[in-house]
Amino acid sequence: MVEENVENKTASVDNQSVEDEIKEEKEDTADTTEKSQEEWQDILGSGSIMKKTIRTGKPDSRPQRLQICEINYECKLENGILVEKCNNFIMQLGDCDVIQGLDLAIGLMNVEEICKLKIESRLAYGTKGLPPLIPADEKIFYHVELVSVKNEEDAETLSINERKAMGNKKRERGNWWYGRGENALAIQCYRRALDYLDELEGGVKMGDSEETTDISDGELQNLLEDRLNVCNNMAAAQIKLGLYDPALNSLETVLRCQPHNVKALYRKAKIYRAKNEYNTSLKFLQKANEVSPDDTDIQKEISSLSSLIKKQRVSEKELAQRMFNMKDNGNQKKGKKFDSKLQALTMFGASVIVGLVGFVMYKYKYV
Repeated sequence: MVEENVENKTASVDNQSVEDEIKEEKEDTADTTEKSQEEWQDILGSGSIMKKTIRTGKPDSRPQRLQICEINYECKLENGILVEKCNNFIMQLGDCDVIQGLDLAIGLMNVEEICKLKIESRLAYGTKGLPPLIPADEKIFYHVELVSVKNEEDAETLSINERKAMGNKKRERGNWWYGRGENALAIQCYRRALDYLDELEGGVKMGDSEETTDISDGELQNLLEDRLNVCNNMAAAQIKLGLYDPALNSLETVLRCQPHNVKALYRKAKIYRAKNEYNTSLKFLQKANEVSPDDTDIQKEISSLSSLIKKQRVSEKELAQRMFNMKDNGNQKKGKKFDSKLQALTMFGASVIVGLVGFVMYKYKYV
């Protein structure tokens, strides 16, 4: 009995040891997993975006470019001040709907994942910041949850009001980037806006069916005006980047439908001035002035351009005068050269004649 008790106790101790070892292994595994989740990951390898995973999401469920993402997020400064908090925010990945650092990070998250982000200012709000909330050159911190992901709807399946809403949302985002001097991003937003505000033919499709609903003339006119506003704004961004020919194409789209659009005429004049085609530029400014005679900016531009044209004409006149004088000087030099040759020939001829006369007189004297 004693031996059995000893054996039982030994077995009990052995079993307890095994259980303790398993428990320790589980704790070690949990600690390792927890530690791995607490580590900051350098997404770009430059320290610009640091990510710490709080909760892993569904495997292999990362969103693709242009998919619609629903997120919950908080944005804070380094000192902990809350800048913004939003739930069920809808954004389109890779379409400039949010700052670049957040857009890149969401593209590397799985659905239902929660993470923390540290984003350097160059991929956030840069040297301008976001007054008065975010100072210039400020690092920002996000707490983000990727709630869901779905595919973008085809613009042709949307109603006229849905297309207007999406198009104008993209336009407003483009205006935001333009106001910050990010003209390339602004152009990208404007082009996406045009995808929704494009001209419609034969009505709008109803879902996946082949049926269409007719659009009234008023709805078409409103859609056209929104489209022209986008083209006009895009031209302004293109001018900032020196993309003059694409800007002219954008403005031509506007002026074909609205030949008296003052902004389009003014911007077209600025393009031709940048190309040193001053007379063409002045023509469009004068046309803009006829439409809006009280616009002081147009009047100042006309005055400035008129002075440039006047100086250009004076310069051209002086250049022509210099060229004419150079020609006259050349003719004078040629004339002087000819006179010197004639003088030499005259002197040579005179010398010959004098010699002949002397020879004749000498001959007759001794004959």
